[in-house]
Amino acid sequence: MMGTKWELKGEGNMHKSADGAQEKGLAVKRCRLIFNCDGFGVFKDAHGDLYRWIHNVFTGLEDSQVEALLWCDGAGGNTAYYDSQVLELTGQRIGQVSPFLRRLIDEGNDPPQVIVRQAKKRGLDIFYSFRLNDTHDDFMPEEYPTFKEEHPEWLIGEGHPYGVRTALNFAIPEVRQLKFAVIEEVFRKYDFDGLEVDFLRSPPYFIPGEEPQNASLLTQFLREVREHLRKRGVERGRSVELAARVDENLEACRLDGFDVQTWVKEGLVDILILGSGAIDIAIEEFKELAKGTGVLIYPCLYGWPSKYVPIPAELARGLAANYWYQGADGIYTFNWFPHEANKKYQIELLNEIGDLQSLTGKPMMFAADRGRPQREYPHNWMKAVLPVTLKAGEEVSVPVMVGIDLTKPRLPRVLGLRIECEGLPHADALKIQLNRNRLPEGIHSGSRLTIPLSINEVILGRNQVNLALVNGEITVMAVEIHVGY
Repeated sequence: MMGTKWELKGEGNMHKSADGAQEKGLAVKRCRLIFNCDGFGVFKDAHGDLYRWIHNVFTGLEDSQVEALLWCDGAGGNTAYYDSQVLELTGQRIGQVSPFLRRLIDEGNDPPQVIVRQAKKRGLDIFYSFRLNDTHDDFMPEEYPTFKEEHPEWLIGEGHPYGVRTALNFAIPEVRQLKFAVIEEVFRKYDFDGLEVDFLRSPPYFIPGEEPQNASLLTQFLREVREHLRKRGVERGRSVELAARVDENLEACRLDGFDVQTWVKEGLVDILILGSGAIDIAIEEFKELAKGTGVLIYPCLYGWPSKYVPIPAELARGLAANYWYQGADGIYTFNWFPHEANKKYQIELLNEIGDLQSLTGKPMMFAADRGRPQREYPHNWMKAVLPVTLKAGEEVSVPVMVGIDLTKPRLPRVLGLRIECEGLPHADALKIQLNRNRLPEGIHSGSRLTIPLSINEVILGRNQVNLALVNGEITVMAVEIHVGY
């Protein structure tokens, strides 16, 4: 059951029990801000100190807008940074288990027990974040498990147009059984409030090209997980919730074998988390899908795959404003590390991005999505226009979402369009329109072109920036609208 800071939302999901009967669950509660913790970095940076590790995990979360912590143990679900009888300890295969981890377990400080206790002490709801098919073991030998060494036939393997060779093939029953056994053990031993199944760590789940035809296997896996969590909830006298992180639009989900429509229809999930770095997220189509079901929609706010690393504060605010404008039920952050010296600014952001009012009057950046599908994200960024190469006589239309009304309540002091491009000889080589209005040439400096804007030129919602190249050849890397107060 979610904590007291949450707000009731919807009528609750209809959960199916094992005998097929429908039982009405308690209404899922809505959170302003969910923080996903990648346990690897905070554990490594503790340098063997229990209290420093706890401090690293919770830095920025106390007295903030964060109301739920989704904690990944740090190993990605193939090995364990906790006392497990299902998975071997991280590094065990190569004889390099962390002495700190061994000491924690031996002293009765099994990491999940500590994290659950410390989260509840701080009034945070705590989920176990399970990276279902993580592939960091492709380049981190300590995370490569013995079971993959003994069963190479379980892997996607080499020779495919996308996918990491160490990814597991979920068409194989033993793979699904192993992953279910991990979940069963975690929720038998530890008092987590819920589970996040992180499907975006990492596609593909089947031989590339065979994902849609195998989607039913992942759906059945979720049915079994949901039923297991339901039983645990009955034992505990409170519901144990289920979240799933999937692609940023429904077409990408279909291509990856995630039958989200069925998951929602059958009440298999309570929360859908969208994307893994995409800027433009199709929140509206997921909200329409979830209408009347009580399933909550959370866009993922993350910078790396769209090449904003670490994510600038202005962009984080702009994306949060966009997602609230699009009807998100809350915001989910991924791979934020506010305990690190160069990311301390994220502490302030965790007190801002959780609602639109707290963002008002703060500098923001609204950016066009940029990126291309990658081997571990084969179907993401399918709608991104950037980067794009233009030759003389060619043009492109670039959408930029702006989720705040710049005419109220405070007028910005600085408002401008910034275009990053390679090869632009001079400003007048590029003709620019914003929402069909011709813009002046602007200031050209190196790879950057900056054009001042007036508040009447930027609309609430999706703005269209049209770029037409007069001569030469350029590559447009970024299109951004900057707002300062």
